Amino acid sequence: MKAAITIIFLIICNYSFAQKAFEFENYYGKTKNFELKLALANGYILGSEIIKTDIKTNKKIKYIANAGIDRKSQNLIFLPDSTDHTIRHRKRDNIILYRLEAEYEVLPNKIRGIYRIDLSTYSFTLYKL
Repeated sequence: MKAAITIIFLIICNYSFAQKAFEFENYYGKTKNFELKLALANGYILGSEIIKTDIKTNKKIKYIANAGIDRKSQNLIFLPDSTDHTIRHRKRDNIILYRLEAEYEVLPNKIRGIYRIDLSTYSFTLYKL
C-alpha cells in the first residue's frame, strides 16, 4: 500500500513541475529579404524566440531574448543563439521589438520592430497568426 501511495505522489509531483507558467502566441512578418516568425511567451517574455529565414538562401537563424524589457522604452532586444556555430558573427546583428510588455491580458495584433546587421537597418511589422 505504501508503495502505491508513493508512486501516485511521485507522478503528481512530476506533473506539477512540468507545467508552464506562460503560453506562446505566434506572429509572422516578411520583408524583401527575409521572413520572421516570433513565438511570444506571454507571462515570461525572456522565453520568446524569433526565427529569421533568409528568402534567397532559405537559411534559418534563431534569435533569443537578450535581457528583460527596458522599462523606459519598453523595447526587447534579441541576439543570435550563441550555441549555433553555423552562423557568422557580425559586429551588429540583433532584432529589436518595440513597446512590449512582460505580460499581456490582451495580446497585440501587430508588433513593430527593426533588424540591424552591420550598418544596415530593416524595419518590419509582425502580425498575429
